[in-house]
Amino acid sequence: MLTANDLRGVCPMVVTPAKQGADRPDAVDTVDLETTASLVGNLIDGGIGSIALAGTTGEGWGLTFEERKALLDTVISVSRGRIPVFAGSTTLNTRETVAQMRVFKDMGADGAFVGLPLWQTPTLENSVEFYADLSEVVPDLPVMVYANAAVFKSSFPTEFWEGIARTAPTVICCKIAYGMDHLAEDVRVAGHQVNFMPIDRNALVAREVLGDKLTTVWSTAANMGPEPCVALMDAITAGDLERARAIDADIKSVRAAVPQTDPSRFPSFNAQAVKAAVNASGYASVGPFRPPYTDFPDDWREAAEERGRGWAELRKKYVKVGA
Repeated sequence: MLTANDLRGVCPMVVTPAKQGADRPDAVDTVDLETTASLVGNLIDGGIGSIALAGTTGEGWGLTFEERKALLDTVISVSRGRIPVFAGSTTLNTRETVAQMRVFKDMGADGAFVGLPLWQTPTLENSVEFYADLSEVVPDLPVMVYANAAVFKSSFPTEFWEGIARTAPTVICCKIAYGMDHLAEDVRVAGHQVNFMPIDRNALVAREVLGDKLTTVWSTAANMGPEPCVALMDAITAGDLERARAIDADIKSVRAAVPQTDPSRFPSFNAQAVKAAVNASGYASVGPFRPPYTDFPDDWREAAEERGRGWAELRKKYVKVGA
């Protein structure tokens, strides 16, 4: 079974390509499986180390269970065991998450990508118990905690990670999307079990805290072509921090998909911004936005598309000859 020590390199939070018409409220069978297969195959060829499905940028909230199964089946068929695949299993309650995890395990998923249930604001006790319950009833499927503070209404404090280390042995990694001010303490209490994964743009900051424990990062930028992010992690893994800093500067030179007029609205347009940037990058044509999150102001669209075009230019510097 997959462990924290098995995770390396870049883990894209992969977008879920949509067929034309997927933006309709009565759309069915919306996943463009052909584009999914091409996108995932290219990501693997580009050097990624793992992949996570049906998160925020994967529009997991907009997929039916049948669509999640079709998505996972396609990704597993393409990956052929070359990288770990985490199946998005976030739902509104424990029983539904358990049911999906069991199906995904039988389909061949290496792990589940799970956020806290979205309805009531979870208490610390509820949060720990939720993952402990998953470990108890699905003991043969590792879990990546989707630790997004804004989405799941939790700061994921060190006390949470103490509870995870004590009661939830199948939790092996965490997508860090919360403030990293207590990361050192989180690692102290749970680093023996959990691989803490920062976003690619925070890799060098996390390296100062994690040292050699930094083995993997998560990324949405990789959906536009993973090569710059892969180069960054290769340099960090090799201990070549001078090169890593140069690559980090290149990555940060590409504008964010956020207009300067109102950056505070990013949580409302996260998935749309990533998808628009991917389409503009030319790396993949991933289709329209799924409801209910289909609104996207013009200034946000312009920023996202500029980011996509900028990333396409940067990527030329890092694509290996003959790739």
